[in-house]
Amino acid sequence: MKLPSALLILTFFLVFLGLGGAVGAYSFLSDPSGTSMGMEKELELLPVPDYTLPGIFLFFVMTITPLFLTLGLIARPEIPLLQNLFRFAPYYWAWTGTVILGLVLILWLSVEAYFIGFGAPIQFATAANGFAIFLLPFLPSIRKHFQVR
Repeated sequence: MKLPSALLILTFFLVFLGLGGAVGAYSFLSDPSGTSMGMEKELELLPVPDYTLPGIFLFFVMTITPLFLTLGLIARPEIPLLQNLFRFAPYYWAWTGTVILGLVLILWLSVEAYFIGFGAPIQFATAANGFAIFLLPFLPSIRKHFQVR
């Protein structure tokens, strides 16, 4: 089955998020003080004692999840547990998961902006990425490709 060209663009954004999430997770988990990233001042504004929890979040949600969804969108493995989990949507599980990931990314940035502000270049890049991940699945070619009922 031929993949829609827009899907390749969506997978680019997912892989970009996964790689960026890996860099952020590694940085936060290897130096929970944030000093190596120059983020020790922002830590004082957060409701956590160090960057361990944000690092774990980045690893699982912003690294593993987008890479797993990329695999799902390209290879379309049948995983009944996930399809049943997302049975509320008439689309393949990886499509639904991608939309949810886009929303989670936008929510993450909103919470981040509330606590530490919004102005760093990486925040703008991540916001653009989040909106792309959320909106691209709704393109007609992608929706049609992943519709299951």
